[in-house]
Amino acid sequence: MEELVYTSICQNNGLIIFDALGEGEMQTGRRLYEDLLDHSAAIGRAGYCSFHKIKSKQMLIAALRLVHAECRSGVLSPVLHFECHGDPAKGIFLHASKEYVGWEELVQEIAAINQATRNNTAVVLAVCHGFEVSRFVSIMAPCPFNYLIAAPDEVRAGYLRDVIPGFYKSVVQSGDLQAGLALLAPPLTLFHCGEWFYRTLATFMVNSFNAAGRAEVVEQIVTNQVAKAGYSNREMIRAARAKAKAYVRSPHGFYNHASSIFFHGKLPIPYGDFRAFVEGKRHCR
Repeated sequence: MEELVYTSICQNNGLIIFDALGEGEMQTGRRLYEDLLDHSAAIGRAGYCSFHKIKSKQMLIAALRLVHAECRSGVLSPVLHFECHGDPAKGIFLHASKEYVGWEELVQEIAAINQATRNNTAVVLAVCHGFEVSRFVSIMAPCPFNYLIAAPDEVRAGYLRDVIPGFYKSVVQSGDLQAGLALLAPPLTLFHCGEWFYRTLATFMVNSFNAAGRAEVVEQIVTNQVAKAGYSNREMIRAARAKAKAYVRSPHGFYNHASSIFFHGKLPIPYGDFRAFVEGKRHCR
């Protein structure tokens, strides 16, 4: 099968730790911050790491929106690191206030930050079930983060304490994500949005780029446009549907539209390369 070569660049210049653990628990977030503070200063990257002790949902949202404001000004492209407990259905748990922040709501806040950085925001969830946030990535919407590192199930605090500092030290010093990933092991798993997008879109093109599939995509595009506008009327919906039908009229047009939306205006891989990848998958069915 034809291979698809894809090189991703995520230009991070700061690590922000959000710690919502209880005072009586293993302080993995605080220890990570202190460890990386010394390391980044030693290699000439003082100020790389910052720390927020989160005591309520309101405080977390405010901290994330402060990060968003910095990103919009063009000075920050962060790795967002979360230290807390997680529930597969309820989201992340904030110990001090006994509140949950749902996975979808968390992704919405992160997505705004990623949009401001033009897909240069990474997420590390040192949280049980943190991989749940990957469910909210869609080929029909801008990717909410460049990549995610998280666990699909439970993860021990001792494991996080032992491996996470080494991962960050490697990435900060070398700038090479793959070198850092080599120091991690299950249950922590990488979810790379770009890689996921091309695999998912190729599968859709092989199995579902037919009349029914295209009609479904048209309605999804219209729904997204209405949500983005914040209102709807008959004329707006008619115009949005006409544009959406034009996008899905050909595989090339659909690919360009979906890629541009997902990658925040960028087109990392030419259509010809993607088409060869799709044809390879089609012949392997």
